[in-house]
Amino acid sequence: MFPTIQKILLNFEPEKENFLPAVKEVNKVFEYVSRENIYKIADYFSMSPSEAFSALSFYDDIRIEPKSDVEIKVCMSAPCAMRGSSRVLQEIERFLGKRADKDKTKKLEIITTSCQGRCQRGPVVIINGNIYENVKAFEVDDLIGGYFEK
Repeated sequence: MFPTIQKILLNFEPEKENFLPAVKEVNKVFEYVSRENIYKIADYFSMSPSEAFSALSFYDDIRIEPKSDVEIKVCMSAPCAMRGSSRVLQEIERFLGKRADKDKTKKLEIITTSCQGRCQRGPVVIINGNIYENVKAFEVDDLIGGYFEK
């Protein structure tokens, strides 16, 4: 049986220090935290919806919208940037004709991220959970082309 938001929340005492663990569990189960569920979570923890939205917007790993069919993440932390992640991102945007963090669709989302913990192997690109290290700009077409039907 698929858990409901109420069943998930009941695993946590309704105290503010449990807000983030509860939200992470909701995000894990549903793969994102819907607007409707944010209101329910805020109510459960006696928070205003704006407090809850504000807190959630701080965390990169908590989604407030459903995932796209193809999700491309490009690490833009300093070590990856020094190794060329900006150029890799430009090539991804050129290849797909979409801008990172702006042109999200149901089929595609390009996201710039903070450190992915692979600083010595950057630039790092993650496509639908598959991690690619030491990505070069000239490799982008071959790397992402396989994720799209021609």
